[in-house]
Amino acid sequence: MTVDQIREHLEPIRHEFAQERSLILPALKFAQGEKGWLNRDDLAAVAEATNLTPAYVESVASFYDRIYTDPTGKRVVSICVTLSCMLRGSDELMDALCAREGIAGGGHGGTSADGEIMIQEAQCLGACDRAPCVQVDSEAPVGPITVEEAATLLDDLRAQPAPSPIRR
Repeated sequence: MTVDQIREHLEPIRHEFAQERSLILPALKFAQGEKGWLNRDDLAAVAEATNLTPAYVESVASFYDRIYTDPTGKRVVSICVTLSCMLRGSDELMDALCAREGIAGGGHGGTSADGEIMIQEAQCLGACDRAPCVQVDSEAPVGPITVEEAATLLDDLRAQPAPSPIRR
């Protein structure tokens, strides 16, 4: 992703933001769109395009769980780990799905060895009334969901073609 491409993307939406620095999230999401994650060169391009420091851009990118600074799986499964979901079994759900996908270390997620599925923690998916819940890519959260239902969901994801990174 080049600085010019990012600037070109931002120009038509610039008027929607009260402060210039607010353009950082649209810039990061756009820069991530091609391959689904951001490397150092991508972060530097966003910094230059938004006139922000590379350190600030990296700090924002590392804060949001939908901005990826490492390669991801073709499908991203987010498991809500906030209080409502935790009390209804999200920790067990995370452990079971990570074990099923062969992700070492379990509890905090990771990517399956074949690169198909990334499982990650998410801070509140906004579906506390349906705890525990999961979200696939940017789809609506699903829940309440059992370990067995989540395993079926993973099987279904493997049977479907992966969306382009820009949809995530």
